[in-house]
Amino acid sequence: MIRKLRFGGRLAAVAVAAATVVATAAFAPAAGAAQPTPATPPIAYVDVSVATVWTKPNSPRPIDAPALTNPVDPEKWLAGMTVDDKRGLTSGNLTQTQVLYGHPVYVLAEQGDWAEVAVPGQATPKNSLGYPGWVPKAQLTSDPGFAAVAAHRPFALVNQAPTAWLYNDLGRRSKALKISVNTRLPELARVGDSVLVYTPDGTKWLAAADVTVYKSESDIPYPTGTDLVNFAKKFIDVPYLWAGRAGFGFDCSGFTSTVYEANGIAIPRDSGPQATFGGATKVDRADLQPGDLIFYARNNGTGSIYHVAMYIGDQQMIEAYDAATPVRITPVRFNTDYWGAVRYLTAGH
Repeated sequence: MIRKLRFGGRLAAVAVAAATVVATAAFAPAAGAAQPTPATPPIAYVDVSVATVWTKPNSPRPIDAPALTNPVDPEKWLAGMTVDDKRGLTSGNLTQTQVLYGHPVYVLAEQGDWAEVAVPGQATPKNSLGYPGWVPKAQLTSDPGFAAVAAHRPFALVNQAPTAWLYNDLGRRSKALKISVNTRLPELARVGDSVLVYTPDGTKWLAAADVTVYKSESDIPYPTGTDLVNFAKKFIDVPYLWAGRAGFGFDCSGFTSTVYEANGIAIPRDSGPQATFGGATKVDRADLQPGDLIFYARNNGTGSIYHVAMYIGDQQMIEAYDAATPVRITPVRFNTDYWGAVRYLTAGH
């Protein structure tokens, strides 16, 4: 079975008290996610900085070991792979997506040391509950305490840089865990320039400068296209990683969906559904505006969509391009593979 949550740290009593009030409450998935009902599978929570969701339990290679542990080491994993190793994730269809620290997953089945999961908040036609795949059980926790606290507290959203540190102490001298942009953890208190948060490993501290605290998802300000572009530019030179959806590494659609989600707008996980999702409006290339998403498709732009980038203005776009290329700004490619562009932002919102 999936292991239990560990309690500890300063103000743990506050968290325990909150948990006893609503011991069965569920952490609310991101906007647009399937909502839990009595008919849905049990929920667990990610207990590492970023959990990679694998296609099958036998998908990982020996070189992928740093991505399978608890704690996980995404930077060591990326640094240990050659470009060909990274391309192997794509060509072998080894990985599906990633899910961040403290985020809920539905547990669909268990097989040995692995759990089959669906990730709410990452919309996909593959599963109505969320993006499906397999995660090492050691990277999940199933205790309801974290859910109970998260359901009734504001959350601190990591949104100032690709990554941020969690600390063990108020003075932020003892580093605990490096976490990704778009991580959301329930806030318990603010003391000076530090924010106390509750995590799957008990109470920890964040620098207030690394986060913005919101009472609910709906309180995230609706962005302009310029807001999205400025946020996307924070990730220039972040490595490419197939299935990556964290500040340690992105794939093309993981990048665009993270930029939108961190600004309060949920869009599908993959490039194809991003292009055809009902909430988007197709726009002509002559009408491109900052924040629009640009797509490329096989068969001279008429086949299956394989890539997405974000328009930033002045005939330029920002993209997570391929295994050999980190996030970059480049001229828009109006080539034969150009499929078109869509806009998610609504005028006058």
